[in-house]
Amino acid sequence: MSEALYIKYRPSSFKEVVGQELVVKSLRNVLKTGSNRTFLFHGPSGTGKTTLARIAAQVVGCDSSELREYDAATNTGIDSMRVITEGLSYKPFSNSKRVIIIDEAQAISKAGFQSLLKSLEEPPEWVYWFLCTTDPVKIPNNIKTRCTSYELKPVSSSVMQDWLLEICQKEGLDVPGPIVDLCSKQAGGSPRQALVNLGMCQSLKDRSQAAQLLKTSLESDDIIELARALVSGKSWAIVQPLLAGLSEANVESSRQVVRAYVTKVILTSNNQKLVGKCLEILDVFSEPFHPQDGVSPLVLACGKLCLEYV
Repeated sequence: MSEALYIKYRPSSFKEVVGQELVVKSLRNVLKTGSNRTFLFHGPSGTGKTTLARIAAQVVGCDSSELREYDAATNTGIDSMRVITEGLSYKPFSNSKRVIIIDEAQAISKAGFQSLLKSLEEPPEWVYWFLCTTDPVKIPNNIKTRCTSYELKPVSSSVMQDWLLEICQKEGLDVPGPIVDLCSKQAGGSPRQALVNLGMCQSLKDRSQAAQLLKTSLESDDIIELARALVSGKSWAIVQPLLAGLSEANVESSRQVVRAYVTKVILTSNNQKLVGKCLEILDVFSEPFHPQDGVSPLVLACGKLCLEYV
């Protein structure tokens, strides 16, 4: 079975990163000089935050055994943070650096962040921190001031189109230019999504078929992204654009997808705070959404979870 394009072409070095030249240039210099060992990467999903952190880990000399990745959506509280920081004061047996990557960092609780302050401000010389988030507003200021912060912006469709054309050439794919253009424009600034789109459309020759296929796929992706946002407790500013992208979706199908995603989280997590949040979501999404009401029931449900007017 051939490897998926989005996996095969995930950058493994700084020179392979697409559309983030200024960030890469500055990050290279900071890592080289060692002026800081605590970083915050923020930007939309799929723009390369975790990928940059992994590449940086290689650059500073971190062995795979000393690379630790955590998802803050399921490790939110002070006890989880203590587990993460435990043993950091002990130098690795090898000459390896130790790197901690925390995804969805905005989900860390206030007490959890407080417990990290000392470790982030004065990490041992062999420890590097990389916090990644799509919602930097929820990162406390006393955490931000301890980090070298980089914003990863959506990549322009023209840059991604050139990149996809290069990949088509390498892979020997005969994908019409209009379809490559569509894959780029429908990626929302995400190189990862652009590769997923290309993988789906590589056997098509008709742009209208690709448009129909991608619309179906992107609606599904948007619903999952919405479910993730609700579980992570993201702000209305993050949830609202996701809802806008679902304005023509089948709202009852969307409700079922959200409930299925949240239920899976409940059955696989032992984090009581997270499970409590998920149960709240299940309760709000418990009644069927009627298609004749349009997207309004979905908007109302998300508003109840994100805003304090009720």
